[in-house]
Amino acid sequence: MYTEYFGPIDREKLSDANHHLEAAARKLQQGGLVAFPTETTYGLGAIILNVPAIERLFAAKGRPADRSLPVQVANIEQVKFVAKDLPSEVFALAKRFLPGPLTLVLKKHPNLCSKVTAGKETVAIRIPSDPIALRLIELTGCPLAVPSANQSGKPSPTTAAHVLEDLNGLIEGIVDGGETELGIETTILSLEDPMKPTILRVGAISQKEIEEALGRQVTIHPAALLLDRNSCFPKLRSTVRLFASWDEMKIYLKLSAPSKRLIMSEEPAPIEGGDHFKLSAKSFYEGLRTANRDGYVEVLVLCDPQLKRNAFLLNRLKQIAST
Repeated sequence: MYTEYFGPIDREKLSDANHHLEAAARKLQQGGLVAFPTETTYGLGAIILNVPAIERLFAAKGRPADRSLPVQVANIEQVKFVAKDLPSEVFALAKRFLPGPLTLVLKKHPNLCSKVTAGKETVAIRIPSDPIALRLIELTGCPLAVPSANQSGKPSPTTAAHVLEDLNGLIEGIVDGGETELGIETTILSLEDPMKPTILRVGAISQKEIEEALGRQVTIHPAALLLDRNSCFPKLRSTVRLFASWDEMKIYLKLSAPSKRLIMSEEPAPIEGGDHFKLSAKSFYEGLRTANRDGYVEVLVLCDPQLKRNAFLLNRLKQIAST
């Protein structure tokens, strides 16, 4: 299969790229799979009304059939075609965060294809803030099932090049909008029981921000802080080790046998013993891909106080280091 390239697209001059987006939308309308940028990571889209396209999406990613697909819509009105019994909390959160990096788990509309929800009675929905994603959904005229545009088990893609690494020849098209704005996933909040809002995945929007918007306490599900063995979380060939200080890392390097190492930190590494990668939430998945692609045996990460203030990044690092 030939994967057609649409772009590059400048978000500041979106009208100049309308022909690219119209062509990508036609691919989707015809049952094709098209990858495109959101503000978080690149997503792989298929229209929710086309069952064969949904089945091909699972196959292209190697995604287990029992894992539901998140749905992206262009506006709050489209949510009503995918979910039912919308609680008032949806509108309070939409006013504050949407479009944006928040995914809401709601009761699914009875007409929504069961393959999208993997037979579950809930559906995960979000409105992306990236203008390319929004325009593409609008032009397609239908909500899209949109998981991340990578093969399951590989780091999330934050550039078109990452998508091509994983899916070239397996999908019909890719819209190139350059590097994504955030580079990290959405926060997933369940409103299945509106009286007990629960964070199912820690992401770009914090627990405190959600609590402020709702005016009440929000809990974090214990599984959101642990590695879910069925989540297809990125698997590395490298061993990831976390260090609280440079001194701690120096001791480890002195006592351990030499190997090909990648040292990840937010500041320049003051020690020798490996290649350095500048770490941030935005560059995190690029670092994981670099480790996999270039065959690093170990990845040593400095978890300094600044990094520890980033709940998403610290949580992801702990998850990977525990595998």
